[in-house]
Amino acid sequence: MSTSNVKTILAIQNDETDPPHLVGRWLMELGFEIKILRAYAGESVPSAVPENIAGVIPLGGHMGALDDHVAPWLPNERALLADAIARNIPVFAICLGTQLLAAAIGGKVTRAKIVEIGAKEIFPSDAAASDAIFNFSGSLPVTQWHEDEVSVLPPGAVTLASSPACANQIYRVGENSYGVQFHPEADLGIVAKWEEHADNAFQTSGITSALPEYQAKVDEITATWRPFIQAWGAKVLSQDRFIKY
Repeated sequence: MSTSNVKTILAIQNDETDPPHLVGRWLMELGFEIKILRAYAGESVPSAVPENIAGVIPLGGHMGALDDHVAPWLPNERALLADAIARNIPVFAICLGTQLLAAAIGGKVTRAKIVEIGAKEIFPSDAAASDAIFNFSGSLPVTQWHEDEVSVLPPGAVTLASSPACANQIYRVGENSYGVQFHPEADLGIVAKWEEHADNAFQTSGITSALPEYQAKVDEITATWRPFIQAWGAKVLSQDRFIKY
Protein backbone atom coordinates (compact mmCIF):
# COMPACT_ATOMS: atom_id res chain seq x y z
CA MET A 1 0.00 0.00 0.00
CA SER A 2 1.47 3.35 -0.96
CA THR A 3 1.27 6.49 1.12
CA SER A 4 -1.16 7.91 -1.44
CA ASN A 5 -3.75 5.43 -0.13
CA VAL A 6 -3.55 7.11 3.26
CA LYS A 7 -3.61 10.65 2.02
CA THR A 8 -6.60 11.03 -0.31
CA ILE A 9 -10.11 12.00 0.81
CA LEU A 10 -12.91 11.98 -1.77
CA ALA A 11 -15.34 14.90 -1.27
CA ILE A 12 -18.57 14.60 -3.24
CA GLN A 13 -19.90 18.09 -3.93
CA ASN A 14 -23.65 17.95 -4.57
CA ASP A 15 -24.29 21.67 -4.85
CA GLU A 16 -22.29 24.48 -6.42
CA THR A 17 -22.62 26.55 -3.23
CA ASP A 18 -21.36 23.87 -0.82
CA PRO A 19 -17.69 22.92 -1.35
CA PRO A 20 -15.63 21.15 1.36
CA HIS A 21 -14.09 24.53 2.23
CA LEU A 22 -13.11 24.66 5.93
CA VAL A 23 -13.34 20.90 6.42
CA GLY A 24 -11.10 20.36 3.41
CA ARG A 25 -8.64 22.97 4.64
CA TRP A 26 -8.43 21.42 8.12
CA LEU A 27 -7.80 17.96 6.66
CA MET A 28 -5.18 19.33 4.29
CA GLU A 29 -3.37 20.64 7.37
CA LEU A 30 -2.91 16.97 8.35
CA GLY A 31 -1.37 16.17 4.97
CA PHE A 32 -4.46 14.90 3.14
CA GLU A 33 -5.18 15.57 -0.49
CA ILE A 34 -8.84 16.47 -1.03
CA LYS A 35 -10.15 15.13 -4.32
CA ILE A 36 -13.38 16.98 -5.14
CA LEU A 37 -15.91 15.17 -7.31
CA ARG A 38 -18.26 17.89 -8.62
CA ALA A 39 -21.41 15.86 -9.08
CA TYR A 40 -23.53 19.02 -9.48
CA ALA A 41 -21.48 19.92 -12.58
CA GLY A 42 -21.97 16.56 -14.26
CA GLU A 43 -18.87 14.71 -13.11
CA SER A 44 -19.61 11.01 -12.96
CA VAL A 45 -20.23 9.52 -9.51
CA PRO A 46 -19.10 5.88 -9.30
CA SER A 47 -21.25 3.34 -7.46
CA ALA A 48 -18.25 2.10 -5.46
CA VAL A 49 -15.38 3.90 -3.75
CA PRO A 50 -12.48 4.30 -6.21
CA GLU A 51 -9.07 2.82 -5.47
CA ASN A 52 -6.64 4.68 -3.23
CA ILE A 53 -9.34 6.60 -1.33
CA ALA A 54 -8.87 6.63 2.45
CA GLY A 55 -12.11 8.42 3.34
CA VAL A 56 -15.28 9.89 1.83
CA ILE A 57 -17.07 13.18 2.57
CA PRO A 58 -20.52 13.52 0.97
CA LEU A 59 -21.49 17.18 1.21
CA GLY A 60 -24.70 19.20 1.44
CA GLY A 61 -27.15 20.36 -1.19
CA HIS A 62 -30.55 21.91 -1.76
CA MET A 63 -32.11 18.63 -2.94
CA GLY A 64 -33.50 15.81 -0.81
CA ALA A 65 -31.65 12.54 -0.30
CA LEU A 66 -34.16 10.68 -2.50
CA ASP A 67 -34.65 13.41 -5.11
CA ASP A 68 -33.18 11.30 -7.91
CA HIS A 69 -35.28 13.19 -10.46
CA VAL A 70 -33.54 16.42 -9.41
CA ALA A 71 -30.05 14.98 -9.01
CA PRO A 72 -29.73 11.81 -11.11
CA TRP A 73 -26.36 10.92 -9.58
CA LEU A 74 -27.85 10.29 -6.13
CA PRO A 75 -28.47 6.53 -6.63
CA ASN A 76 -24.78 6.07 -7.40
CA GLU A 77 -23.80 8.25 -4.46
CA ARG A 78 -25.92 6.19 -2.09
CA ALA A 79 -24.40 3.01 -3.52
CA LEU A 80 -20.89 4.43 -3.07
CA LEU A 81 -21.63 5.25 0.57
CA ALA A 82 -23.02 1.77 1.19
CA ASP A 83 -19.86 0.37 -0.39
CA ALA A 84 -17.69 2.53 1.87
CA ILE A 85 -19.45 1.25 4.98
CA ALA A 86 -19.24 -2.36 3.79
CA ARG A 87 -15.50 -2.00 3.19
CA ASN A 88 -14.78 -0.05 6.39
CA ILE A 89 -13.73 3.06 4.49
CA PRO A 90 -14.35 6.02 6.83
CA VAL A 91 -17.14 8.46 5.95
CA PHE A 92 -17.75 11.93 7.32
CA ALA A 93 -21.17 12.88 5.97
CA ILE A 94 -22.47 16.46 6.10
CA CYS A 95 -26.14 17.58 6.00
CA LEU A 96 -27.56 16.14 2.75
CA GLY A 97 -24.60 13.76 2.91
CA THR A 98 -25.68 12.48 6.32
CA GLN A 99 -29.17 11.85 4.94
CA LEU A 100 -27.73 10.06 1.89
CA LEU A 101 -25.62 7.88 4.15
CA ALA A 102 -28.60 6.95 6.30
CA ALA A 103 -30.79 6.20 3.28
CA ALA A 104 -28.02 4.09 1.74
CA ILE A 105 -27.75 1.68 4.66
CA GLY A 106 -31.28 1.25 5.94
CA GLY A 107 -32.18 4.48 7.72
CA LYS A 108 -35.08 6.82 6.98
CA VAL A 109 -35.07 10.47 5.89
CA THR A 110 -38.16 12.67 6.24
CA ARG A 111 -39.12 16.34 6.26
CA ALA A 112 -38.32 17.82 9.66
CA LYS A 113 -41.08 19.39 11.74
CA ILE A 114 -38.92 22.51 12.21
CA VAL A 115 -36.57 24.11 9.69
CA GLU A 116 -33.20 24.79 11.36
CA ILE A 117 -31.25 27.72 9.92
CA GLY A 118 -28.61 29.84 11.61
CA ALA A 119 -26.22 29.51 14.54
CA LYS A 120 -27.77 26.91 16.86
CA GLU A 121 -26.68 24.53 19.61
CA ILE A 122 -26.44 20.75 19.81
CA PHE A 123 -26.25 18.59 22.93
CA PRO A 124 -24.44 15.28 23.49
CA SER A 125 -26.14 11.96 24.13
CA ASP A 126 -24.93 9.57 26.80
CA ALA A 127 -23.10 7.59 24.09
CA ALA A 128 -20.92 10.60 23.25
CA ALA A 129 -18.94 10.13 26.46
CA SER A 130 -17.31 6.98 25.08
CA ASP A 131 -16.95 8.06 21.44
CA ALA A 132 -13.45 8.39 20.01
CA ILE A 133 -14.22 11.71 18.27
CA PHE A 134 -17.31 13.39 19.72
CA ASN A 135 -16.71 12.83 23.43
CA PHE A 136 -17.90 16.26 24.52
CA SER A 137 -20.10 17.55 27.32
CA GLY A 138 -22.37 20.56 27.38
CA SER A 139 -23.66 22.33 24.28
CA LEU A 140 -21.70 23.14 21.12
CA PRO A 141 -22.46 25.87 18.54
CA VAL A 142 -23.12 24.75 14.96
CA THR A 143 -24.13 26.16 11.59
CA GLN A 144 -27.56 24.82 10.66
CA TRP A 145 -29.28 24.88 7.28
CA HIS A 146 -31.72 22.02 6.70
CA GLU A 147 -35.38 21.13 6.27
CA ASP A 148 -35.00 17.32 6.14
CA GLU A 149 -33.61 15.02 8.81
CA VAL A 150 -32.59 11.45 9.52
CA SER A 151 -35.71 10.39 11.39
CA VAL A 152 -34.77 6.70 11.76
CA LEU A 153 -31.13 5.71 12.15
CA PRO A 154 -29.64 2.88 10.09
CA PRO A 155 -29.37 -0.46 11.93
CA GLY A 156 -26.49 -0.37 14.40
CA ALA A 157 -25.98 3.39 14.20
CA VAL A 158 -25.65 5.37 17.45
CA THR A 159 -26.87 8.90 18.15
CA LEU A 160 -24.13 11.09 19.62
CA ALA A 161 -25.82 14.51 19.65
CA SER A 162 -29.26 16.08 19.26
CA SER A 163 -30.97 19.45 19.24
CA PRO A 164 -34.48 20.41 20.33
CA ALA A 165 -35.50 20.40 16.65
CA CYS A 166 -33.60 17.33 15.44
CA ALA A 167 -32.92 14.05 17.25
CA ASN A 168 -29.96 12.93 15.14
CA GLN A 169 -27.53 15.82 14.83
CA ILE A 170 -24.52 13.46 14.99
CA TYR A 171 -24.55 9.70 14.58
CA ARG A 172 -21.87 7.05 14.26
CA VAL A 173 -21.88 4.03 11.98
CA GLY A 174 -19.36 1.36 12.91
CA GLU A 175 -16.17 2.76 14.40
CA ASN A 176 -14.92 5.12 11.68
CA SER A 177 -17.93 6.78 10.02
CA TYR A 178 -20.07 9.70 11.14
CA GLY A 179 -22.98 11.76 9.94
CA VAL A 180 -23.52 15.36 11.04
CA GLN A 181 -26.69 17.27 10.20
CA PHE A 182 -25.01 20.68 10.43
CA HIS A 183 -22.31 22.42 8.36
CA PRO A 184 -18.79 22.54 9.86
CA GLU A 185 -17.45 23.36 6.38
CA ALA A 186 -19.29 26.68 6.12
CA ASP A 187 -18.00 30.16 6.87
CA LEU A 188 -19.71 33.54 6.69
CA GLY A 189 -19.18 33.81 2.94
CA ILE A 190 -20.85 30.46 2.27
CA VAL A 191 -23.82 31.26 4.50
CA ALA A 192 -24.21 34.59 2.68
CA LYS A 193 -24.20 32.73 -0.63
CA TRP A 194 -26.88 30.34 0.63
CA GLU A 195 -29.07 33.31 1.48
CA GLU A 196 -28.41 34.85 -1.92
CA HIS A 197 -29.45 31.60 -3.62
CA ALA A 198 -32.32 30.98 -1.20
CA ASP A 199 -33.49 27.36 -1.30
CA ASN A 200 -36.82 26.00 -0.10
CA ALA A 201 -35.52 25.62 3.46
CA PHE A 202 -34.74 29.32 3.70
CA GLN A 203 -37.88 30.41 1.87
CA THR A 204 -40.12 28.46 4.26
CA SER A 205 -38.18 29.23 7.46
CA GLY A 206 -39.75 32.62 8.13
CA ILE A 207 -36.24 34.02 8.67
CA THR A 208 -35.30 37.31 7.04
CA SER A 209 -31.56 36.73 7.47
CA ALA A 210 -29.41 34.33 9.47
CA LEU A 211 -26.27 36.41 8.93
CA PRO A 212 -26.39 38.65 12.06
CA GLU A 213 -26.93 35.64 14.32
CA TYR A 214 -24.26 33.66 12.53
CA GLN A 215 -21.74 36.50 12.38
CA ALA A 216 -21.81 36.75 16.17
CA LYS A 217 -20.92 33.04 16.50
CA VAL A 218 -18.74 32.32 13.46
CA ASP A 219 -15.39 32.50 15.24
CA GLU A 220 -16.59 30.25 18.05
CA ILE A 221 -18.09 27.76 15.59
CA THR A 222 -14.88 27.61 13.54
CA ALA A 223 -12.70 27.15 16.63
CA THR A 224 -15.03 24.44 17.92
CA TRP A 225 -15.12 22.23 14.84
CA ARG A 226 -11.53 22.32 13.58
CA PRO A 227 -10.25 19.93 16.30
CA PHE A 228 -13.17 17.52 15.80
CA ILE A 229 -12.59 17.34 12.04
CA GLN A 230 -8.88 16.85 12.55
CA ALA A 231 -9.53 14.14 15.15
CA TRP A 232 -11.55 12.27 12.51
CA GLY A 233 -8.71 12.82 10.03
CA ALA A 234 -6.23 11.34 12.50
CA LYS A 235 -8.54 8.36 12.94
CA VAL A 236 -8.66 7.87 9.16
CA LEU A 237 -4.88 7.72 9.10
CA SER A 238 -4.74 5.26 12.00
CA GLN A 239 -7.49 3.02 10.57
CA ASP A 240 -6.24 2.93 6.98
CA ARG A 241 -4.63 -0.50 7.43
CA PHE A 242 -8.08 -2.01 8.03
CA ILE A 243 -9.61 -0.76 4.77
CA LYS A 244 -10.54 -3.48 2.28
CA TYR A 245 -9.00 -2.20 -0.94
